[in-house]
Amino acid sequence: MYSSHTDVSTESASRYINRLCKHWSHKFAVDYDAQRGEIKFDPARCLLQVIDAGLRLTLETPDEQELAHLQEVVAEHLQRMASSEQLAIQWRR
Repeated sequence: MYSSHTDVSTESASRYINRLCKHWSHKFAVDYDAQRGEIKFDPARCLLQVIDAGLRLTLETPDEQELAHLQEVVAEHLQRMASSEQLAIQWRR
């Protein structure tokens, strides 16, 4: 299993969890509340969690190339949801 994560500094973490999960719920199984979320890209998944400094995102997938692709897709969607806030998204493996 390959994984990467990023901690994004924001005061709107709960809002972004809600928006991302609602957005992807039309295509994938999701589970979320105000503090955490899970998007099941099957077989990959994205975990979202409110942390003190903002939002933690974790990607897990059995395929290394898929991990790189999902990093781009998730970052792009998150930035779109945060339209007025420029987010620093730095994935780490």
